[in-house]
Amino acid sequence: MDRELKANIITISRHRIGSDGGGVRTLVTFYGCPLHCKYCINDFCHNSVSNMKTIDEVLAELMKDDLYFKATNGGVTFGGGEPLLQSSFIKELIEKMPKQWNVCIETSL
Repeated sequence: MDRELKANIITISRHRIGSDGGGVRTLVTFYGCPLHCKYCINDFCHNSVSNMKTIDEVLAELMKDDLYFKATNGGVTFGGGEPLLQSSFIKELIEKMPKQWNVCIETSL
């Protein structure tokens, strides 16, 4: 039986304009980061709160803004924490998303 991927999501913040990339954006933020930077803007990402979501749950939330993304050349930004700790989740999510959406990743790398 296939194991369904889940990720620990801080929040899904919709209708962001002028930040996180071009057009209307939705920011998906993930818990977890290997760094503990003194001036981290999302220091709460180190908390152990569990808000596990499946790819289909996140995609359903993102699909609400499909028309905005397509009309404004916008899309999804993944942040955190460190989103690349969830790279398998992000890769599978991107494969299911409409190809017209733009994707950005805000990483600590």
